[in-house]
Amino acid sequence: MIGVFILFHTTGLIAQTTVPIPDTLSGSTISLMIADSSYQFFPGQPTATIGYNGAFLGPTILLNKGQHVNMEVMNMLMDTTTTHWHGLHVSPANDGSPHTPIFAGTTWQPDFTVLDKAGTYWYHPHLHGKTMEQVLLGAAGMIIVRDSEEATLNLPRRYGIDDFPLALQWKTFDTLTNQLVMNDELDNAVMVNGAINGQLDVPAQMVRLRILNGSSHRFFYLAMNDNRNFNVIAGDESLLNAPVSMNRLMVSPGERYEIVVDFSGQAGSTFFLRQLGTSLPAGYPGGPPDGMGMMPMGPLDNTDFDIMRFNVQPTTADPITSLPAALTTNTVTPTTGAGSRSFLMQGVPMMSMTNFTINGAQFDEGVINFQVEQDSVLIWNLTNQSMMPHPWHIHGNYFYINSIDGSAPPAHMQGRKDVVTVAPMGGTAQIIMKFEDFSDAMMPYMYHCHILSHEDNGMMGQFLVTARTTDISMTGSATGVSSFPNPSNDSWTITGSSKDAAVRLSLLTITGVTVQQTLTSPVNGRFMQRMDASALPAGVYLLKIEENNTITTIKLLKR
Repeated sequence: MIGVFILFHTTGLIAQTTVPIPDTLSGSTISLMIADSSYQFFPGQPTATIGYNGAFLGPTILLNKGQHVNMEVMNMLMDTTTTHWHGLHVSPANDGSPHTPIFAGTTWQPDFTVLDKAGTYWYHPHLHGKTMEQVLLGAAGMIIVRDSEEATLNLPRRYGIDDFPLALQWKTFDTLTNQLVMNDELDNAVMVNGAINGQLDVPAQMVRLRILNGSSHRFFYLAMNDNRNFNVIAGDESLLNAPVSMNRLMVSPGERYEIVVDFSGQAGSTFFLRQLGTSLPAGYPGGPPDGMGMMPMGPLDNTDFDIMRFNVQPTTADPITSLPAALTTNTVTPTTGAGSRSFLMQGVPMMSMTNFTINGAQFDEGVINFQVEQDSVLIWNLTNQSMMPHPWHIHGNYFYINSIDGSAPPAHMQGRKDVVTVAPMGGTAQIIMKFEDFSDAMMPYMYHCHILSHEDNGMMGQFLVTARTTDISMTGSATGVSSFPNPSNDSWTITGSSKDAAVRLSLLTITGVTVQQTLTSPVNGRFMQRMDASALPAGVYLLKIEENNTITTIKLLKR
């Protein structure tokens, strides 16, 4: 272990390197290849790594709300993997959970319509028991979703010019061999987009930083070295209602925040993004000890240090110099009619710092922990009786935070979220989530702690979203309309009554895009028409039935 600790004493001697800005991928088809590689972090022996489309990390995927995208993930590892689209609202079959393994030498090809609001998301492997290893070796990348609402706002959005993705990660290196060590208790280096002791040129104006904590274990508590305020404009999955001015920001594993830092009038100056480990709550990985001597301490824990340097350059053309007073309107899901479930996190044994249960159980891939009906609303009551904080992540949809330790969440956490940290030793959180659009009788969504070693050790569960009790939700006045089967895997047969000579049937996505249209002629006042669904992605569709001046709409579900 001596080699693991040497880096702490030599980090200041590592030459500053430019923080790389990942290439981007966009369009209707996104192709990724995950493969073993190597990367030169330090002089001497290169480090064995995993990357998407490169040696370390992966390109930033640019998506637009409403677009249909075909993903291709080719696995060139000598091992099985998955790729999870963290935070994206997709069906269970497209989510990239442990249930959709990509075996060595094969390609996974999910496709889906982007339903998410503008925000910063990310992708990474999610193979049970191997998530931490593959992510720590470098398999991760960021996703930026854009939408028409965000596009109208006066915000920095020129990628790599005044809008920068920053993947912050703690790593453990054995500096005798320069190899990454799969022990997140001993993290001895911090990198940004793969750069240790990195520097980034930024213009002398407002700059948007999309911050991801892509670490397995440790929390960041971020500040600028001159203690300046910055504006938080977005959380995990959406813009906030308004910018929130702060000078400290805690980011848990898996979380994302978008902040705007104003460097106006400061060309030629240098500033630093700092880790304030001494200001983290006691017992949070990266911060002070827990007071009981139970938490293993890494060489950088409970210290304050510079993460990266900003070199302020001249102002660009058309700089952003002020922010809008309002950004969006987040409407918290109403609690009326909501169900509720309770989740208790505990150590095994009670004082354990490495093994944990949810409601007394650890993950079993063959066990569905609960079911919830599509279109229903669920309140999740989270309680943590263990010795460690747990960043709780749910797949499949966003949630809103109702309370943390009995109080309303702070302003910067009041947008759409997919990660919430539950404090140790009796901490609580209440969140609310609506299960729109997707259901699957066989494929579950996951929920888990996003400390990857905890997740791999079994701190995870899974649930099914079952089809709504009433298969057809109908508006309009057409009589006798029915659809079977619904849900369907390959086709629906639509029947109904009409006195018209012709009835127009239009199949639309839930975002209003027409994917199929046909005319059918009733016989003796009745019509029957088959709608092919075999080539459609899983999800909810709207069938519009038009006869004279009457329009009837029904919902159809494709599995």
